[in-house]
Amino acid sequence: MVPSAIAQDVATAMSVFLEGVRNDFGASELHFTDIYSGRGTWKGVPVAKRIEIFDLMKHFVSSFALPIVHRTVSEETLDDHPGIREKLVRTSGSPWNLAEISHFGFLLLCFSVCGYAREMNRKAPSDFRLPMPLFVDEGLAGAGTFVGLPSWGDVIEGQQAHFCNSKDNPGIQIADFAAFAIARTQWIIVQQKGGTPIRKGDLEFLKTTSDLNLVNLPKVAMSLENVSKDAYEFLLSRDRQNKGLPPRPGKGPIKEN
Repeated sequence: MVPSAIAQDVATAMSVFLEGVRNDFGASELHFTDIYSGRGTWKGVPVAKRIEIFDLMKHFVSSFALPIVHRTVSEETLDDHPGIREKLVRTSGSPWNLAEISHFGFLLLCFSVCGYAREMNRKAPSDFRLPMPLFVDEGLAGAGTFVGLPSWGDVIEGQQAHFCNSKDNPGIQIADFAAFAIARTQWIIVQQKGGTPIRKGDLEFLKTTSDLNLVNLPKVAMSLENVSKDAYEFLLSRDRQNKGLPPRPGKGPIKEN
């Protein structure tokens, strides 16, 4: 989320950053999966240079302290949100189909973003003005499409999502970075075997998310010796129980968190 008070500063800084990337690497936009894997425009670019892009982007996001809301939904975790699901069922309509996991996941994210946006607006109404526009990377709908939302008109401008591509709206590339950084951090941890030294490149990448302003993900300090899939699953289980959920998804009745 980009607070209205710094929206123009963020846009200007992102424009300058992207201009530098275009001049140095010939890339018109940032797709962080490609950068990490050395694909497309980034094929043949030395690893150190690609790591530098991640490092620069990390400092960009952390310097503005942009609040990041992260949501993951799967078939296994649908029962984690009974109250929210019921609200969405009552208010949803065409073209949203809550039987589609991608539709439900997107609306659940909207629900979460709106909750945090209202909270920030209450704390600093002049810095975080509402309603705010909602820009979404093309996929669920084509670029240039406006799709109505079932609710949240007090928070989301026009009560609609504006789907666009990242070339037309560079801010989407900030979200792409955050999503990739979080997912990659989790992947590194679950692939790690306890007691095995973490590769230098992975260790540097783990530091990427430590400076991000993740408003709904708890940060946990772990010793390098204890980074492993088992340790990660233990933390997930503990976090679920702290939220009133069963230790693992799909294990019986729960209360709304």
